[in-house]
Amino acid sequence: MILRSLTVLVFTVLSAILPAMAQIEQERAGRSLLQPISYEVAAFFGEDTSKAIINVHYRIGENFFIFVRNEASRQGSEYVARGELVVEILNEQKVSVVRDIRQISLTRGTAMRETDHALDLQGAMSFSVPAGTYTVVFSLDDRESGRSFLERTRRVTATIPKLAPLDISNPILIHSPAKVVFIDNLLPVNRGGNVLYGGRGGILSQVYQPDTLNILAIRWRLQGQLDGLGPRVQEFDGTEYVMRNGLLKLTTQNGSMRYGTVPSAFRWIACYIPLPFEKLEPGSFKLDIEYLSGQAIKKQTLSFHLVWPNKPFSLINPELAIDALRHIATEDEIAALQSGPPARRAEEFHSFWKSRARDTTIAYNEVMAEYYYRVDEALRKFSTMREGDGYKNDRGRIYILYGPPPKTDKVLQPGGAPTEIWTYERLRRRFVFIDPSRNGTFVLSQTENL
Repeated sequence: MILRSLTVLVFTVLSAILPAMAQIEQERAGRSLLQPISYEVAAFFGEDTSKAIINVHYRIGENFFIFVRNEASRQGSEYVARGELVVEILNEQKVSVVRDIRQISLTRGTAMRETDHALDLQGAMSFSVPAGTYTVVFSLDDRESGRSFLERTRRVTATIPKLAPLDISNPILIHSPAKVVFIDNLLPVNRGGNVLYGGRGGILSQVYQPDTLNILAIRWRLQGQLDGLGPRVQEFDGTEYVMRNGLLKLTTQNGSMRYGTVPSAFRWIACYIPLPFEKLEPGSFKLDIEYLSGQAIKKQTLSFHLVWPNKPFSLINPELAIDALRHIATEDEIAALQSGPPARRAEEFHSFWKSRARDTTIAYNEVMAEYYYRVDEALRKFSTMREGDGYKNDRGRIYILYGPPPKTDKVLQPGGAPTEIWTYERLRRRFVFIDPSRNGTFVLSQTENL
């Protein structure tokens, strides 16, 4: 009964503070980039049917660059970074067909520190090329440090349209805050072919539909092998899509890029298929799409990873993830999580946290995420004598259950044991810890209701 009451209290506390934690979570995601540099390549059709379009979307973290004081600034507190980005398209004979060179200039009010929130520089380059298979060379240099990034392994096949029913471009991943999308201002995910955990979106492609009497139909199936404590799968299917007449066009402005449509002399339509990204858990996914119009049928396959770049460390280790639940789980629940084959243990773990989620219609469980972020912090702050026990001892337990204390008082008196007092005024609770052995091992000596 005591454990059950404590569990209810913990999740009541978590639910109360989670809205305030949303900004912290966004900052965590911003600081924890998948890579300092990522880019993706998309091939489309253009109005000139003798050429193909290759678009290269890129994302560069500010932390790739070294910022130095701008001596020319009158304020004296401005820091700048400069670099050069070169994207070159090579044909099958490794001959350069086209290239684009961009100078990068960034400004900050303070010098870059390791703990700073690093912003992303996003952009895109668009190339018109003959049909063929190409290698994309992506090169970035930081002028201040001499640091460089070079990759020449990305290949893309660019085709020209045959102007036959269901000529379809390769799909690209699109981010969308809502399920229903109007195709006029779409933002590419732009994570190097990955999708971030907790997001929403779908895919966008270009379709040639010459016969307006035939109705376009789409069927898709999504299958995924999930990461986690054991083998689990997810499967979804659907037939929804949104379309708009016109040719897809990429626009870039003020450091952002969008896809929209422009009128075309040909019967092009832009087709957006919403996918249940918000229901997906981290793992590897395969999307099979079937387009149908009259007698014409076209199939496509797209593979991608759904990733959680700022995943708590304590969730990566199965034994640690389960053991850290002892503060809120019953002995029977722990036994169920620790016994049986990996697949069953994974389902038990998933069910345990799903029953405690604030929103069961989405996969991202902010209650679980915050719990394990606290476990990580407890490990880092309160582990003693080089033992990974920070989540087990009294300070770690209270930190996990109630979060970081808004007020901490440390008392050190001659001849007395070191003392820490944690005050949670909003929760009307106070915890007093003492270190009788004076070796950093604090124990809970008193709990007060304010």
